[in-house]
Amino acid sequence: MTARMGSVLLLLMALAMCGCENAPPPPAAQLEIENVAKWYSLFRAEHRGKAPKNEEEFIEFVEKELSTRSNGEEFDPEVFLTSPRDNQKYVVNYGKKITKDMEKNVAVYEQEGYKGKKLISFESAWSKEVDEDELQSLLDAAK
Repeated sequence: MTARMGSVLLLLMALAMCGCENAPPPPAAQLEIENVAKWYSLFRAEHRGKAPKNEEEFIEFVEKELSTRSNGEEFDPEVFLTSPRDNQKYVVNYGKKITKDMEKNVAVYEQEGYKGKKLISFESAWSKEVDEDELQSLLDAAK
């Protein structure tokens, strides 16, 4: 390896290490929280706009829908409702006031998050990382 290649390699490693603090959430984590939000949205669509009252009602709905699709897929409610980033159960907006705008309606978010940021997903099933202040601002907007 030439000295130049070694320098480039060291630079890339340093950049990677420096970027760890601000790294975006892994795509798998985003897909998982967005999946919960999609089910939340489907629940509301099939229940005249009402959010699930509690976890039991939500899980019952998801299990029933999955059984009618008969794709043979295993469904584990604990895995479904647990963030892979903080290993805590997601906070799902059960029975709370929500906005009518799916783009602004926070359906689900992480309890602890990662390095001061929580992954949230809107009812429209797009997700992003926010700090606690932004999360509270979004939740307060639905009141």
